Amino acid sequence: MTTTPPACAPAITQFQQRRIEAEILAEVHAVLCEDMPGPEAVAVIARATARAAHAAGAAFAAAAPGGPTLEHFAGVVALWRAGGALDVEDVALEGRALRLSVTRCAYADLYIREMGLAPELARALSCSRDEAFARGYSPRLRMERPRTIAQGAPRCDFLYRWGD
Repeated sequence: MTTTPPACAPAITQFQQRRIEAEILAEVHAVLCEDMPGPEAVAVIARATARAAHAAGAAFAAAAPGGPTLEHFAGVVALWRAGGALDVEDVALEGRALRLSVTRCAYADLYIREMGLAPELARALSCSRDEAFARGYSPRLRMERPRTIAQGAPRCDFLYRWGD
């Protein structure tokens, strides 16, 4: 059952929402680890997270005036930055490509440093969302990201390509 918050309920940022989700999913992960090996438990969390991200991408696409386009998709960067969640540089929308670099990721800081989660669980909670969100937005959208901050890289370099 989906409930609508009361009109007086304060809106929360995506970062605040992810913190709440991470607290719950960390407990789910711990329970799963009682019944299966850790890598399998992480894989379950990653699948569930990717499924939710795919649905979020589809919802974002549904809000696109005239249907999904790369130009509309580029607007999601502002949402990702909200609440200081990400520092993003070098955003470039050129033809059928959108490039950007994340130089600071508060999600990695939250999950790994603050919550003490293993990096592979942090990637399942955050990094696994990115490609699934793009696929949910449009089957024409492809994402490349060779490295992530959660893997220990200094930045996350994204390339989104709009295909036929």
